[in-house]
Amino acid sequence: MLEVVETEIILFFSFLVSSVAGFAGAAISVPLCAVVLGLANAKAVVNIISIAFNSTIIVQHRKVLKVKELLPIFALVFIGMILGMFFNSLVNVEEVLIRILGGIILIITMIKLLCSKEINLNKTASVIVLILSGIVNYLFLCGGIVMVLYMSMRYKEKEIFRASNSFLFLLQSLYIMVIQYYKGLYTKENLIIGLIGVIPVIIATIIGKQIVNVISQEKFEKMTCVLLILMAIMLII
Repeated sequence: MLEVVETEIILFFSFLVSSVAGFAGAAISVPLCAVVLGLANAKAVVNIISIAFNSTIIVQHRKVLKVKELLPIFALVFIGMILGMFFNSLVNVEEVLIRILGGIILIITMIKLLCSKEINLNKTASVIVLILSGIVNYLFLCGGIVMVLYMSMRYKEKEIFRASNSFLFLLQSLYIMVIQYYKGLYTKENLIIGLIGVIPVIIATIIGKQIVNVISQEKFEKMTCVLLILMAIMLII
């Protein structure tokens, strides 16, 4: 029971931050939930939330969704997921993976924090970022912190950005769900925690919209980056 309460609090806090900053929901929730549930179970629970969350956004912004335009992007991300699966077969020690996750979060967050100007990626860099996003998402469900480097450059309009991002991550989450299912990760406990977790995530999203009116998104993004850096350091050590 205590694990359920702790996990729901983590999910609420993580997606409250995400609803204001526009990123970092999984990057915060997966490492913290891993402390309570273990990495594999944490990924299963957060993946349920991710499917519900992204499906809702797609329905809301379906009119601006350009599926044909996104399929080549997904192809590159999917290559990354296959590479992530191969890497996971070589390195599956949870303590090692957690430290790798901490290093990735630290590097990407430092880039985002220190680059005050928009990052412009050339074609080669874009391909690398998308493949890396797929690797990180397969391993940790945190590919969004990498993909945002590309997506924020390509899609300036907020609605199109959110819809496109959610579509790509929904496809990834469904693929990962199939793999998690065959690994036996959708136990009764994980399903209950994940389904209950939809409620605090919805509440967090509603509250987040109110916070945006009080604190500017730019300032909150910087605060979120500092939080991610501190968390990443804790994961590494």
